[in-house]
Amino acid sequence: MTTDYQKLCGWINNPTEVEKLQSTNKIESMNFYNKIAESGRGKVVLLHKIYESVTGNPFPVFTQEIGDCVSFGYALAVEVVMAVQKSMNPREEIPAHVATEPIYGGSRVEIGNNRNPFPPTEPDGSVGIWGADWVKNYGILLRKPIDGIDLSAYDRNRAKEWGWKGVPDNLEPIARKHPVKQYALVTSYEEARDAITNGYPVVVCSNQGFREVRDQDGFAAAYGTWAHCMCFVAVDDSFKRPGLLCCNSWGENWITGPKRHDQPNGSFWVEAKTVDRMLKERDSYAISNLEGFGQQDMLKIMKSFNLM
Repeated sequence: MTTDYQKLCGWINNPTEVEKLQSTNKIESMNFYNKIAESGRGKVVLLHKIYESVTGNPFPVFTQEIGDCVSFGYALAVEVVMAVQKSMNPREEIPAHVATEPIYGGSRVEIGNNRNPFPPTEPDGSVGIWGADWVKNYGILLRKPIDGIDLSAYDRNRAKEWGWKGVPDNLEPIARKHPVKQYALVTSYEEARDAITNGYPVVVCSNQGFREVRDQDGFAAAYGTWAHCMCFVAVDDSFKRPGLLCCNSWGENWITGPKRHDQPNGSFWVEAKTVDRMLKERDSYAISNLEGFGQQDMLKIMKSFNLM
């Protein structure tokens, strides 16, 4: 991987902090929600296509500029969840993209207590569960002007500043109006498969790296080490190589090669055995805007949009 991309790997692997928060917050794993267990077997569910059909817009391809990948993983997951919700309730609105800087700053400072009155000397980055806890307990802000602060466009300097100062106090009550209701630990391909099949994207944090070219089936080969956060948004468990679609936040052109299922630029498929290895690091989560994780018929939604 190029040096520039290496600088964008901002997942902090902190098992002690992860286990502490999981225990304190009583975070269940996906297998706790047994109503959806095995529901993804043999299924093809493409949440990126549902997003495009519901919004009428191309699936977002984000481009981070510092090591704030955790915020991009959660911002994308929240956007997918909002689109899924709208697919079941057309009265729902998706007024703008989700701003990443509040997730980054909030995860590091308000959740992680990484306060520093001066610009930090330590590297960028955040812990996966810090991002999950921020969007659940503090919520999200959208890409638009809010209370005197223009969040319309990504600003790496703002991300840096909020990453060591935290989110401005006046924005926190606004973010709390739009929280994610629940997140669940995902530790295996099967759990991720079943979560995505029911409309719940999975934010994945791991040390697994990948080649920068897709093979004939749209997969990227596992290679090297990335301390990085990305987002799984689709599953194909019926293919000769079962796997998940992984969306990165390095723009459209960091990876090249064939694509499948109209996957977005910058994305790649990951084989089930590699997904397992990534999720075994135990800092990856499915998110929902419902109370818990119930069954949601994504195949019916896909059929209604002629996506099958």
